[in-house]
Amino acid sequence: MDYSYDNVVPSFRLDGRLAILTGGSGGLAAVVSRALLAQGAQIALLDMNLERTKAAAKELETWGQESLKGAHESPVGAVSAWSCNIGDFEQVEECFKNINEHHDMVADLLINTAGYCENFPAEEYPSANAEGILKVNGLGAFYVSQAFARPLISSNKKGSIILVGSMSGTIVNDPQPQCMYNMSKAGVIHLTRSLACEWAKFNIRVNTLSPGYILTPLTRNVISGHSDMKEAWESKVPMKRMAEPKEFVGSILYLASESASSYTTGHNLVVDGGYECW
Repeated sequence: MDYSYDNVVPSFRLDGRLAILTGGSGGLAAVVSRALLAQGAQIALLDMNLERTKAAAKELETWGQESLKGAHESPVGAVSAWSCNIGDFEQVEECFKNINEHHDMVADLLINTAGYCENFPAEEYPSANAEGILKVNGLGAFYVSQAFARPLISSNKKGSIILVGSMSGTIVNDPQPQCMYNMSKAGVIHLTRSLACEWAKFNIRVNTLSPGYILTPLTRNVISGHSDMKEAWESKVPMKRMAEPKEFVGSILYLASESASSYTTGHNLVVDGGYECW
């Protein structure tokens, strides 16, 4: 057995890799994209609103130029911005093809943070809304995985897919009614397992990161002026607080790393402050 340093200590460097982040202008993607850039990856940010995504890409590039020097010296990879509705199969196929051509390489890391939640009592849930959320959260996760995997398979290149699920895929949140969101995230978790089994032979690992409540700008807006909602959520978390987006970076880097998580696939990594324990 070789117990050399390089064979024992995992590396989280992502040099020579291209990462696609859906939901690229969102609060979670903002911190994750910086961590990936710091580890040497090229970044393609993808979201519905192109102007907002371009602004996020510009901020990311500026951060890289200012931060990745001196004690934190690292090459600053190329960053691009794209508009796409992941619930539209044709848009996804075209966008992913264009990303690979633009960066002149095949993306080998996909982090799907795109998705949304809405609250309706189950007996009043509008059918159009139900279909819409399942199309984005459920089918969208499949479409981006499929468009990402095909070029890897044809080029015989390994890769890693990280689908952002939710603790809502395995528990029922209270007090807000969100049955279709819960259903969509449960589907993402099982989709992950299915793809992991089918694509293991192609050296494509597929895992889910399932967060608890995150203090993104969107969440802060939801609980602003609703202290009762914040208290209701935090009272059910053993750690008695919601997560900061940066607290998911370690999990993302673990699942992205080919040395740290080389034997991890089909897994649902729950990071919820202990919420599911109660």
